[in-house]
Amino acid sequence: MFFFFVCGTQDFSSNLKGYENLRVVCPRCHNNAVIPRKRRQFFTFCFIPVIPISWGEELRCTICGYYQDTNKEQLNGMIHQHPQQWK
Repeated sequence: MFFFFVCGTQDFSSNLKGYENLRVVCPRCHNNAVIPRKRRQFFTFCFIPVIPISWGEELRCTICGYYQDTNKEQLNGMIHQHPQQWK
């Protein structure tokens, strides 16, 4: 008898709540497309998330894929630097 099992990793990232309107200029492609994301990556077994591999907050460019780890203190600092942009 032969059983076929599928293992891999899956990214379950989502927008970071409270920072939906924050957009930053990407240092790589220079577009205003970097958004804060809540990163969650899991090891999957038969497409079911089993073990978390990594998690945290990051800034990710929606155009070129650039990413940088961040935290909420840095995000709050970005908002207070340019408050007129985040209304």
